[in-house]
Amino acid sequence: MKLFASPLPALLDAPAPLRAALERAPDDHTRAAALLALARHYRAHTLTAAQRLAQAALDTALPLDAPALVVDALSVLASIEEGRGLHEHALDHLALALDLARSHSLDALRSRVHNGRAIVRLTAGDLVGARRDLQEAQGLARASGDQLDLANSHINLAFLEHVAGRAAEALHQLNLLEELMGTLGAEERQMLMPFLHENRAATYLGLARRAHARGRLDAGAEARDRAWTAVAATRASLSHSPSRIIALILEAHAARLCVLEGRLDQALTHAQAAMRHHHEAGQRSYLDALLAMAEVQAARGQLGAAHADYREALAIAHEQGRHRDIQNLLRAVAELHERGGDLPAALATTREALAEADATLERLAVIEQRHDDLFRELREARAQAQDWQESVRRAEEQARHDPLTGLLNRRGLHDRLLTLPEHGGPLLVALLDIDDFKGVNDRYSHAVGDEALRAVAGRLQEAASPGSLLVRWGGEEFLLLHPGTPPDRALETVEHLRRAVAEHSWPTLPDGLRLTISAGYAFAPGPAEADVRRAVAEHSWPTLPDGLRLTISAGYAFAPGPAEADVRAATEQADEFQYQAKRAGRNRVCPAPPTPE
Repeated sequence: MKLFASPLPALLDAPAPLRAALERAPDDHTRAAALLALARHYRAHTLTAAQRLAQAALDTALPLDAPALVVDALSVLASIEEGRGLHEHALDHLALALDLARSHSLDALRSRVHNGRAIVRLTAGDLVGARRDLQEAQGLARASGDQLDLANSHINLAFLEHVAGRAAEALHQLNLLEELMGTLGAEERQMLMPFLHENRAATYLGLARRAHARGRLDAGAEARDRAWTAVAATRASLSHSPSRIIALILEAHAARLCVLEGRLDQALTHAQAAMRHHHEAGQRSYLDALLAMAEVQAARGQLGAAHADYREALAIAHEQGRHRDIQNLLRAVAELHERGGDLPAALATTREALAEADATLERLAVIEQRHDDLFRELREARAQAQDWQESVRRAEEQARHDPLTGLLNRRGLHDRLLTLPEHGGPLLVALLDIDDFKGVNDRYSHAVGDEALRAVAGRLQEAASPGSLLVRWGGEEFLLLHPGTPPDRALETVEHLRRAVAEHSWPTLPDGLRLTISAGYAFAPGPAEADVRRAVAEHSWPTLPDGLRLTISAGYAFAPGPAEADVRAATEQADEFQYQAKRAGRNRVCPAPPTPE
C-alpha cells in the first residue's frame, strides 16, 4: 500500500549514472536506493522534484523488510522539507525515523537522525534544541564508532557555535574535527577538508567583523589574516573535492573581508562571483551571495541596490520559515534605513523584527508540543499495528489528517498537491467558514462545537464533487480544492456546498441549532501558465554557457512547487472574498454575479 502515489518528475537533467542506476535497478531495494540518490542530487537544485523522489523512495522501501532503508528515506525527506521551510513536517518524519531506529536497535543511524533534526531546529531558530540534538549525535556516533557521523556532528556544532557568537567553542569543535580526520582514510579526509577550512574562515570572519564594529583594529587585522589563510586553504581543498555551494560561500566570505579592508572593487568582484555560483547552482538554501552583495552595495553607497538584495533574501527566508535569518535580515534592513536617514522606515522595520520574534517563539512552542504529541501517536500506532511497516503507515496517515474531523490537515494538503495532475485545468480554491461558531461554543458547549465541526465536515464531504480535496484549514475553516472546474461553474459549485449546509437538519445536534457557512473562492493559474513556466524551466538553452539554467518562476523550480505557490495565492484571494461574504450578511458566497440592472 502506497501512502501517496506521487508521480516522478522528469529526470532529463539528472546525472547519467544516477538515471541509469534507477532504470537498471533489479529489485525494489535497489530502486529505492537509486531514488534516494536522485533525491539527494535534486535537493540542491529543485526541491519539489527532490521531494517527489524521496516520497517515492519511501513508498518503495516501506513494504520491504528494510527498516534501515526506511530510516534513510525518512531522513532525506525531512532534509528536503527543511529546505522548503516545512519544519513541522520535517520534525514529524525525523521523529518517525528516530522511533524506528530505536525500536530496531539501529544505533548507527540514530546519530544521523539527530544531526538532521539539529539542522531543522537551527533553521527554525531553536539553538538550544539544536545543540541538545548535536550533543546527543556526538555521543551516539562515539558509541557506534561511526567516525563520519562524529565528524558531521563536529561540523554542525562548529556552525551552531559560530551562529551563537561563541567563536572559541566553534574553533574547539573544528580542532576536534581536525584531530579526528587524522584517523581517517585519504578519501574521507579530502571530503571533509573543505568543511573544516570554510567553517574556520566563517568563524574568523565573524571575529573580524565584531572587532571592526568595536574599533579594535589590531584584533580585527589578526582575525582577517587568519580568515584569509582559511579561505586559501579552502580553495586548495576544493581542487580535490569540488563543491559549488562551498565555492559560493567562500566568495561571499572574501567579499565581506574586502569590505572590512576598504577594498570595495575587489569586494564587488568576489560578490559577483558568489552571485554567479548562486544562479548557476539554482539553489535557494544559502543566502550568502545575496547578503554579501547587499553589504558590498551598501559599502559603495548604493543603498537602493542593497535594499533590493536584502528584500530578495528576506522573501526567501519568509518563504522557507527561516526565523533566525529573518531576524538578522530585518536588523540589517533597519540599519540601512537608518543610514539613509529614513528613521520612520527604520522604526517600522524594527517593529517588524519584534513581531517576528514573538511569532517565532510561538511557532517554536507549537513545534515542541507537536513533537511530544507525535511520540504519543507513534506509540499508539505501534500498539494497533500488525507489523512495523503498518505502524509507519498509520503514523504517516495520522500526521496527514485532522484528528477531530478526519479531513486532510495542512500537511496532508501539501503532500496531496504533489499528486495533482499538472494539466488538470483550472484549480478552484474555496475557503468555507462556519458562521458565528463562537456563539455555538458559548451557547451550547465546546463538546457541541466539536460535534458541529465533525457534522459540517461530514456534510461537506457528502456534497463535494468527486475528485475534490477537502481540508480542515484551522478552527472552523475548511478549504476545498477542485481541479478542472470551469470558471463559469465555480459559483454553482461553491453555492451547492453552502446550500448543503444551510438546508441540512443536523440530527446529531441540539434542536434549533442552525448552521450556515460563508465562502469565498478563487482560481489557481490554469495549465497554459504552467506550460509556459515548464517550457522555460526544461529548455536546454543551447546558445548560453554550459550549465546555465533559467526559469521564470523561482517557486516552480525550487521551493515551493507551482501548485503550492498557486494555491497559496488563490487561498489569500478566497480569504478576502470570504471576509466580504461575512460583511455582506453571512450565509453567502463571494464573488457572486452582479445584480442585473
